[in-house]
Amino acid sequence: MPAWLRPRGGPGLSVAAAATVRPFRRALPIPRVLTGANLTIPIKPADLAILPGSKTRMWTYGGTFPGPTIRRPSGARTTVTFKHRLPRKAGELSVHVHGGHNTSADDGQPGGLTSLQSRSLFCDISPGLSERAAGNNLLIRPGRRRKYTFNLVEDGEPERAAMHWYHDHRLERTGENVWRGLAGMWIVDDEVDAALPLPRGKRDIPLMIADRSFNRRNQLMDPFGRGLVPPNDQVTGRHVLINGVILPHHRVEAQRYRLRVLNASNFRAYNLRLTGGVPMVQIGTEAGLMPAPVARDRVLIGPGERVELIVDFAAARGKRVELQSVAREDGPSALGSRTYVGALMQFRVGSDEFAEPVPVPATLRELPDWVGSAPSEASFEWRVTVGTGIRPKWLINGETFNPSRVLTTVPIGSVATWEIVNDSGVAHMMHPHHTDWVTLARRPKDGSWQDVPEAERYLKETFFLDPGESIRIAGKMSDYTGKYVIHCHMLDHEDHGLMSQFAVVPAP
Repeated sequence: MPAWLRPRGGPGLSVAAAATVRPFRRALPIPRVLTGANLTIPIKPADLAILPGSKTRMWTYGGTFPGPTIRRPSGARTTVTFKHRLPRKAGELSVHVHGGHNTSADDGQPGGLTSLQSRSLFCDISPGLSERAAGNNLLIRPGRRRKYTFNLVEDGEPERAAMHWYHDHRLERTGENVWRGLAGMWIVDDEVDAALPLPRGKRDIPLMIADRSFNRRNQLMDPFGRGLVPPNDQVTGRHVLINGVILPHHRVEAQRYRLRVLNASNFRAYNLRLTGGVPMVQIGTEAGLMPAPVARDRVLIGPGERVELIVDFAAARGKRVELQSVAREDGPSALGSRTYVGALMQFRVGSDEFAEPVPVPATLRELPDWVGSAPSEASFEWRVTVGTGIRPKWLINGETFNPSRVLTTVPIGSVATWEIVNDSGVAHMMHPHHTDWVTLARRPKDGSWQDVPEAERYLKETFFLDPGESIRIAGKMSDYTGKYVIHCHMLDHEDHGLMSQFAVVPAP
């Protein structure tokens, strides 16, 4: 049964709460920022003021949703100790810094079966695996803690400045745990970014977009259950939250701002635009600054993706501007391809005039040297399909996830070129861990390979594939050996088998 027909899943249950939400009444919250080198964050329940009236019980990092934003200098070793203070029914947890370049042990491995999670409905877990082979030794048990170490180094150099985020990554429970509130933002700064004339301080605004549904008691709906199976396993919320608030407003001056936007929704994509003709210039992706800025009238952002935008509110002095999501004009009408349509938040622009700002530089950041020598032909193909039967599963190369199985190996120090093929009727957001990638070519459904235009050739690590579409990407495997996952970041797809593994191995 579709999610909205299952018990506690009907839209009618949240109508009462929706009727009390007055658009643009609440101010946009900005999550608190943690800058220390050695941090401790409890993972705990909290009652939060999401809707008018009763507070909503959520699972949180540090007692808020989103969790605190971690902001650290590039190359600065950082440790974060997460304390598991959720109820025992939450089972083990695993924290993944999405976009970070980390050791295999600190990458947020999903793990396997345990006494608290004794069976798998969608993944193929080999029987009798040791704790190490399953990755269970890396999980955080209820009442325990785990220290993660993040070096913020890539290919021997300080990591590129970028907006990352952190979230739970437990086997078959990632979607549910993120839905309950386990998500926070992470910003890495470096000297290259700091040297550019870009907005800073209060004009540098992080925005987490996440949709949720609530019942009459303002509690989160539970859309997860046995009826949620591929290929109709999408969880979407009735309301869209920005930094944990429905339809907030934010006061800005008639100046240039930097918006760092994260799509933390489980399944839903957004096609962003600003009303009133306010221009947007994209300067970055989830992998940091692009080689050159690109003017956008709309920006498509799928689950797990981030975009960095420069927005000049000078032309809207004294007015109100909405950030909206609109329908796509360039994509199929398929599950996952269709975008949310509606307002997201409002900017209230001040009436003071300001001097003309320094323009956004025509060049921002060069691509790494390895991009120019990346192999044009793929050495491995990841093919996404859906299985058959009473309980179909998502498959990669005909197999579901097994923590002890690795489909391909790559020598450390080498540049791998891979093809990812969406051989299904549903859109997917493919996210290979370990490193940043550059898109070399795309092949639309029933079409031929097309080189990516120069303006679209930049580093990324989360890739939107419409049904039937294929991409060719290249990335350099540096610094760390070990197992890493590749999966769909439409989180119910990941939980239902759409995840696999590769291994970075010592050079021959």
